[in-house]
Amino acid sequence: MLNKWIFTLIVCFTQVLSFAQDTIPKNYFRSPLGIPLFLAGNFGELRSNHFHSGLDMKTQGREGFNIYAAADGYISRIKISPWGYGKTIYIDHPNGYTTVYAHLQKFKNNVATATKTYQYEKESWEIDWYPADTLIKVKKGDIIALSGNTGGSGGPHLHFEIRETESEHPVNPLLFGFKIQDNIKPIIRSITLTPLNDTSYVNNKSRSQRFLVSGVDGNYKLKSATLINAYGQIGVAIETIDKLNGVGNRNGIYTIELQQEKETIFKSEMKKFSFDESRALNSLIDYQLYLKQKIRVQRSYIEPNNKLNIYIKHKNNGIVQFNKGENINFNYIVKDTYLNTSKLAFKVNGNINKKTIPATIKQEFDTTFSYQDSNYLDKQNIKISIPEHALYKDLPIHFHIADTMIGAITPTYFVHNDYTPLHKPITVSINVGRISEYLRSKATLVHFDRKKRYYARGGEWRNNYLVAKSKAFGGFAVMIDTIAPVITPINISKNKNMGTSREISVKIADNLSGIKSYRATIDGKWVIMEYEAKKAKLFYTFNNLSKGKHSFELTLTDGVGNTTKKTIPFIR
Repeated sequence: MLNKWIFTLIVCFTQVLSFAQDTIPKNYFRSPLGIPLFLAGNFGELRSNHFHSGLDMKTQGREGFNIYAAADGYISRIKISPWGYGKTIYIDHPNGYTTVYAHLQKFKNNVATATKTYQYEKESWEIDWYPADTLIKVKKGDIIALSGNTGGSGGPHLHFEIRETESEHPVNPLLFGFKIQDNIKPIIRSITLTPLNDTSYVNNKSRSQRFLVSGVDGNYKLKSATLINAYGQIGVAIETIDKLNGVGNRNGIYTIELQQEKETIFKSEMKKFSFDESRALNSLIDYQLYLKQKIRVQRSYIEPNNKLNIYIKHKNNGIVQFNKGENINFNYIVKDTYLNTSKLAFKVNGNINKKTIPATIKQEFDTTFSYQDSNYLDKQNIKISIPEHALYKDLPIHFHIADTMIGAITPTYFVHNDYTPLHKPITVSINVGRISEYLRSKATLVHFDRKKRYYARGGEWRNNYLVAKSKAFGGFAVMIDTIAPVITPINISKNKNMGTSREISVKIADNLSGIKSYRATIDGKWVIMEYEAKKAKLFYTFNNLSKGKHSFELTLTDGVGNTTKKTIPFIR
């Protein structure tokens, strides 16, 4: 009896502890901006290859607004990159959360001082630094930076996140009580029904069929009066977005629920997610439809290797079985974070007319890869290694060889196509044969996408094979890059008087393998030169440089070691 009582107590304590850990504190964090909050993007919004992990807060189309610490804590990480988040600050708070402030223009106060010291120690503008927890402490409301447009930002704004410190999982900041107006119900634009095997059809067709939707004030219906007929195993998907008061931006949805005859067969919730899983967004959406038509429909069925934790309820992975003569009523219920709700009711008839089904041409495949296993392809001087769980479902693979492209030293090997997403990178190895050491040193493996655009992936040599990683299927070849990067001065020239100039700026470019590193000095001493990748621009901001003659020197190195050096004397 005592053991039973102890067991019950432990279960209750565990449940209470779990509830406490999952309780989101309201009004603990202040706004990181001192202006009214309007969003250009919200949490969970569908982006390219990932979910948006925070809030994009508008800054009135300009830079330079004060950024405030959202709560007491210490700065646990400072990252500066020409890509991604640009200049970023991470603050750990005693309540178990971390706030993230990205695309910053510049750091302020002791944050700026400590960062500059670290950059000079490392002789690198680009850093990823984890200061000691006692080095840069902050109080709620301290000014830590100015808002900006650095990194991969498409315009001035603040990207703000709240993460669980221990797991690093981003959590929906709108659940924390920030004052953002939203009484607009989600918008539903269309649904899609997709046959999921060779014996399934929608309106007697074996490919996806899209049906447009109309409605107002949260009540939607199919636009066309045409009946939907389906047979076999079918997946249903929805195209839906949300909007907020006062802005025109498209935002993501919080919950999507699909009911079959009033029983919930699928429900997703955008409360939090893992960065490790975020790429599975490409399995959540119809990836091929997005690449071809830029339409994102969210599937209400789950592919076998889609491990997203946003799925909180499903029956048979959301897959619906339609039998002849069976008519099924469905309801979509879509909500935003503030529980504004939209609904769509529709009916699908279980029906098939085999007389009108067009004959299908049997396709030949080289092999079929299993999503559960690691897979290996070895064909005519190319090897492809696919790790287990890199695919979202079993995949029949096509392979063919195309002509050698200009600048390449191998044919182009096409492995399947980039309409099929990958969750993990694959390893590509191409046999180049015997070439000179010089050409080996200038070789890079390139990836060709569906539009025949190519991107250098670098690589390392293993005997006569050049080996590199790729995050997509498509075409692969080896190309030679012997052209050095280019430096084009913007505002500096030989012996120019720079006394009234705020900075030294130059344009940089490379033809193939990309800029790998750069180093700038003035009078032989390393200086901080910032890289604004969107504009292909490097710039040094003058800081306590003495009057007189000086010498500016910049060295650029590309991905295969081609180097350019430019020295320019100037007067200050």
